[in-house]
Amino acid sequence: MESFYKYCPISSHDNLEEQYSLINLFENQASFSRRKNFNDLFDSEVEILRPSRDRVRRTYQKLSGESKRTFKRLFMGENANHNFDLLIKSIEDALDSYLFYCVTDNPVNNLMWSHYANSHNGFCIEWNGDAMSPEKVRYQDQLPTLELLELLESTIGLRTKDEIASQAWVSLKIKLKEWEYESEYRINLSNSAQNLVVKDLGKLALVKFQPEWIKSIIFGYRMPEKTRDYIRKNMPKNTTYQEVVISRNGNGLELKKMA
Repeated sequence: MESFYKYCPISSHDNLEEQYSLINLFENQASFSRRKNFNDLFDSEVEILRPSRDRVRRTYQKLSGESKRTFKRLFMGENANHNFDLLIKSIEDALDSYLFYCVTDNPVNNLMWSHYANSHNGFCIEWNGDAMSPEKVRYQDQLPTLELLELLESTIGLRTKDEIASQAWVSLKIKLKEWEYESEYRINLSNSAQNLVVKDLGKLALVKFQPEWIKSIIFGYRMPEKTRDYIRKNMPKNTTYQEVVISRNGNGLELKKMA
């Protein structure tokens, strides 16, 4: 895909120097979120399924030697429930640690401008699709699930850790169908890119990007001229600008290039 888009808010046009979206834009940093930072209570929530006794027994039968003895002691003895609780907590912590950046493929979505760009007062960043590899979010009626023992098996050699990590990331790209209008994509900050983190703030982290990755800045329909001028003043001189206007048929939005 040639472009992806990030809707950005501006909550006040009177103190532009304090607007975090503009600070990040001018300092070439993007805000990557962890799942606890989302406004949707169910976003990236994953149900971790406890195993049945039969499932535990089947895993036990696959093991041998010390692994088999350790598994029996931890997960088939009197402390099994407590140990499963600890394991679930460690998995939840791992899912909480993922950092990702959310974008969309639609820059003229009226609901997105309303919800994420302060009712058309904000702006939208057009990202060069060649500079990133976002993955599409899947929308479904139910929250995703992960089998606890499948995750455990990756630590004792019955499954690969890469396979389980991939399964976890798939789960973090699932949202309920009511959010389908967003047409969302997500970029996972890989371990190899951790050096790009400028500041880790807990629920989110600021990540450095290259200014040439931005193809254009799109002004919201209601953005005042003084705010547009402020952005132009602080962006590189070769930046391209567009604005959102009401479409010619009056029933939607469209982009208009600016001189």
